[in-house]
Amino acid sequence: MERFLQMLGVLAALYIMYALSLKKWDYDTESKRLARRAALKEQGLSNTFYFIHARTLFILNAFSGGLFVFYWLYRQWQAALYGFKRQDGQPLAGGPFLRTLGGFGTFFQLNAVICRTCEYMHHKAPLPPWVWGILWLGGLGGALLGTSWAIRLAGYLFFCGAPAALQRRLNELPKTPVSARPKTGEITAAAAALVCALALAALCRIWL
Repeated sequence: MERFLQMLGVLAALYIMYALSLKKWDYDTESKRLARRAALKEQGLSNTFYFIHARTLFILNAFSGGLFVFYWLYRQWQAALYGFKRQDGQPLAGGPFLRTLGGFGTFFQLNAVICRTCEYMHHKAPLPPWVWGILWLGGLGGALLGTSWAIRLAGYLFFCGAPAALQRRLNELPKTPVSARPKTGEITAAAAALVCALALAALCRIWL
């Protein structure tokens, strides 16, 4: 638990440095602002995303044993790839299904696309990809390998909460607020994910 808290302290210190430097649109001249916008367009932006209320995402993820996040990743990549554009006109490699299978890696790239889009539209950007990525994967590690229930619970909350925190910043892009009422497809996906999580837990108990 002490090492986990130390890691959080380091992340907090790094975020403070980020907040005081690159986080805001506070460039000195118009030429620097234009150069920054050009750099964002060169790296790639998306004009479409999947919107779900952040609290709803957290609840469905927690209810499903954390597996609802893969449905969320699929829908996010499905939308983001459809609206993705960059300066050279080259699309991102791989479709939403492949990117969902590699979700533990593509989560960082999705975060980066969201960050660039938010900054380009002069909205407050989420934390850098490495921050939420480390918290997300670190939370999973804590939930699975924690030596106490407190560590496992804290890890599980981080694993379920990191996507919700990213979604919360994303939901500031549309002009209309996102409804907290889950859609039928989201409820169905969460129920299916729960069944899968219970089946995996049962198999682990049998094999281990």
